[in-house]
Amino acid sequence: MTSAEADRTGRAVSDGDARPHGRWPLYWFAGAVVCVLGPYVVGGIRTEQLALYGSAVVAVLLYWRHARVLLPGAPVLALWASYALVAAVGGLTIESRLEWGSGSLVAGLDNALLPLATMTAVAFWTRVVARTVLLRTASWVVVGAMALNGAIAVLTSVVGVEQLSPLRAFWAASGSEATVAELAAGSGRFSGVFNQPAEAGVAYSLAAFCVVYLVRSGTSVPRRVWLALWVLVILGGVMTLSKIFIVGGVLITLGLVLTGRPHRRLLTASAALTVAGSFTLGALGWLGTWGASGMLGWYVWSAQAGNSWLYTLSAGRFGAGSAGDAPTPTPEPEDGSGGVPSEFEQPGGLVELAREVLLEHPVVGVGAKGLPVSYDSTWIEAIVVAGVVGALLVLAVHVVLLIQWIRLRQTLPREEWRLAGAIVLLVWGSSFGMPSLTGNRESTLLWIFLSILVVFTQRGSQWDRTLDSAP
Repeated sequence: MTSAEADRTGRAVSDGDARPHGRWPLYWFAGAVVCVLGPYVVGGIRTEQLALYGSAVVAVLLYWRHARVLLPGAPVLALWASYALVAAVGGLTIESRLEWGSGSLVAGLDNALLPLATMTAVAFWTRVVARTVLLRTASWVVVGAMALNGAIAVLTSVVGVEQLSPLRAFWAASGSEATVAELAAGSGRFSGVFNQPAEAGVAYSLAAFCVVYLVRSGTSVPRRVWLALWVLVILGGVMTLSKIFIVGGVLITLGLVLTGRPHRRLLTASAALTVAGSFTLGALGWLGTWGASGMLGWYVWSAQAGNSWLYTLSAGRFGAGSAGDAPTPTPEPEDGSGGVPSEFEQPGGLVELAREVLLEHPVVGVGAKGLPVSYDSTWIEAIVVAGVVGALLVLAVHVVLLIQWIRLRQTLPREEWRLAGAIVLLVWGSSFGMPSLTGNRESTLLWIFLSILVVFTQRGSQWDRTLDSAP
């Protein structure tokens, strides 16, 4: 919005046409963010879907006269809507000629449409709540939730998955025979309420960025409180043994910490001690069945076996492996319907899968139904469900996000701009390890922050700097 200012209750006033709305829009927003991390409720429906689809519909009905709030996000909205349209039409009209059959049309449509619903809802929330208040609220919710999730992950490693049966409601729809989370736990990887360690890795990375942002943007929370949250977020991320967190998230967070002065030493020292302490406790057997040593052993074996560095780093997803390859350290297949493992095993990895799709369905892929296989990459998923057209559209989304972030340097306050850059970089990096813009839960969290910071923020507009009403 232009010429925006916020009053002390967190209400946004834009161009003289906004009306007082009280505090309920902020509670509505906070509740929706909490619901993103909720369980499956009926069949394959998650609280995340109910909250975001429902919020988008209600927001449009309440504020349809102010639909211009969507205009700043038109480039990203148009590109993603085009991608969703290609996938949807293909899912309804294309019969796959590939040997693996078809996946779930409903799940595929949800992957394509939920980001649109999320962006729409957030755009209207920025109409009635100051952006800074939305950002700080979302940051605190994500940090608190992921710190709790870290504690749950540690508890799971100590007492065992079978002792925490309520977690199955978060991992897959009722009636599912197996979940990726249970397979991962068998290899010593624990992701709390997330079904896949990679999804948790993205969410922990986002939470770590948010801690740095909060402690450097005037938070009034006591140091011991945010320090405890910080330690739990780092510990939870390590418990996943997700490369997205350990390689990507840690490096980006380190860059955020070291390139700013406030609390730099404390953040660095506490994070380093947490990582070192977790590996020490794991070696002593005090972190239950956490599998850090097993994972490290696989990577050592892979390197000694002569596998390419890309094969080793990606755990067999990309690159060339030698004859007699050992299985990847943790099976993480997902059929797109909520986490039920697939039986797919493709010689040559994801590149070969993409090649097969491009040979048979090059232009628009096989549609939203997809394939009952593990995509493990934003780009492979785009090729499967929308072909070359889809891959180009998704690439355009990534490029636009990057360009818009760069152009906002003089618009956003420094810490907000740095947070936005970390998230955009996370989106780019994680896209090679999982479909990070469509994955369960974590993608919605990413889209919420991207929408507040990048998608709907206009270059040169006045960013609301009022912090008085922020939680």
